[in-house]
Order: sequence, then structure tokens, then C-alpha cells
Amino acid sequence: MNLKVLVVLTALVLVASSVAMYGHSGTEAEEGISEDGGNGVISLVAPSFISTARAAGGGGGAFPEDEAGISAYVNTSQTIDPVKLKEIFLEVEEVGDNYIIGITNISDFGGDINVTVYADTSGWIVAYFKKDEPAAMVMQWGKDTDVNNPQITVITTTTLRDAVFEAAIAADIPPATLPDIKYYDFEFPDANGMTLFIRTRATEGTNIAQVEIPATYTLYEASYYHYIYYKCGYRDSYWDSKLEVDGTTVSDALTSYTGKYAYNWWRAFDSYGPYITTGTLHKIEISYEKAGYTGYSPEDAGSAGVATVLIYGTA
Repeated sequence: MNLKVLVVLTALVLVASSVAMYGHSGTEAEEGISEDGGNGVISLVAPSFISTARAAGGGGGAFPEDEAGISAYVNTSQTIDPVKLKEIFLEVEEVGDNYIIGITNISDFGGDINVTVYADTSGWIVAYFKKDEPAAMVMQWGKDTDVNNPQITVITTTTLRDAVFEAAIAADIPPATLPDIKYYDFEFPDANGMTLFIRTRATEGTNIAQVEIPATYTLYEASYYHYIYYKCGYRDSYWDSKLEVDGTTVSDALTSYTGKYAYNWWRAFDSYGPYITTGTLHKIEISYEKAGYTGYSPEDAGSAGVATVLIYGTA
């Protein structure tokens, strides 16, 4: 059975109640999220250090703007000791007199998401993905989500937001005391909006989302986070998943038989490329289906899903 959901971007984002979007559940935005735009829109706002002088020791002066893509940031208004952040880093990339840059891992479906974090003594914390990393990596599926039957009605955080919180805790700053976390895309400085929505499928079949971006918008990036968590049966039976746009396969999970009753994760992050455009109603399909030896049906366990991120300018 195909279940449909329609996402139409106009001056605001209008969405059917059955789609899960960032900060949106039905008609009410979650507390702490609505300041980001509400109705599924994450406003992209440049941090103030971009427009200030890059004086040595100045807030954000050492931030690598040429390397960063989508980012979440906050000015804590407190002095940060950059050395304290080393405890959360898998790798320290750069250390200066007043700043530090490193990579931390945030738990997510199928494994960790590596996020680059910048912090300096002026109180700035910026968590970001690099330009060559798809923005859809911001999707946080939730540590308490049942992967066999994901019931996600609202997306309340992102991997970038989680990384900011981790950095704040390492700096001895309680996350509850932080000002609002904001987002910005250093790769596309003219973008002023980001929309994040998902579709999942926990039983055999296909779910559909339809999205139309107004022709008056400029679409800078459309990317996806495609996952499947699947179980093998026996005699080479297992589950598979495909992501399609308007009937064209964009991502085909590299699933296979790995042993009797074995469970497996697979995921991919990439751009939709030319398949998502402005001024056209697009159909995004995510499937969860039996594969391999079809003479036996493996137990209905696991799920598949796709998170879609659109970054655009409305002016």
C-alpha cells in the first residue's frame, strides 16, 4: 500500500499532518524549536562574526568559513577554555591561541555521525559539516526510536544541535543556559531557509512524499539520508530498500544475505542531484521489500527510511 504525504513550499511551509518535519507535529511547533521558523522551516541566519573584523582573538575570527557547509552555532557569552573540548574529540584538527577545531561523533541510526566543532575563548561554538558532506547528515533519528517500527511524529533536534550541546557540556556550560541555537550555511550564504522531513517504512511496501518548491525559490542543495535496518531469513532471503524520485532510482541499498537470522545496517548520504528541482511536483518513494530467495519470506522486522533536506533562498 502506498501512503502519501504532500509537502508544498510557499511563502511558508504547508505540510500534511502525517509527515515528520523538524520542529513540527500537526499544527503545533515543539517548545524550543518554533524560534527556528516553525512549520518545518529552519531559518538560516549568518552569525555576527561574519560581519565583524577578523581581528586576532576576535569572536569567530579563526573560523574556517571556506571549509564549512551547513552549521549550527551559538554565542554562549561566556569565556570558553578550548582545551576542555579535547575530551569530546576523536581527532583534533587545529589548535590556536584562542580556539580549537576537532571532530566529535554523534550517535545516530546505523552508526555515529562525525561532526566538526569549532570553539573559541570569546564564547562561540559552531558545529558543522564540511562542504563536501551532504546537509542531510543533520538528521537525528533519535536514540529511543524503535527501529523495527519507527513512529517519528516530530523531529526535535539535529546532529549539529547535539554536537553544540556536547561542546557546551565539555566547556562546563549547561545546555539549558544557552541562547537559541541558530543555523547557517557557509557554502551557500544567500540561502535563508532549510526544510527537513522524513518518510519511513516498517512493513513491506512503499511510502511516498510529494514536494513542490516554488519556481521563484533558488534551490541550493537537496540531499538525502537513506537507511535500512534489515533481517535475513534463511536460504539467501533478506530485505531490501530503494529510494526513488519520480520513478528513477536514486539510491539502492547494498543489502545481501549475511547469515541465518542476521540483522544488518546500511545507510547512504548524498545529493539528489538533478532529480529535485524548483517549479515541479516531485514524488519521493521509499520502499521496504523482500529480496533474495523469494520462496521464503523472512520475518517482518526492521525498517527503511529517508530524510530529505532542502536548502534554498526565497528572495
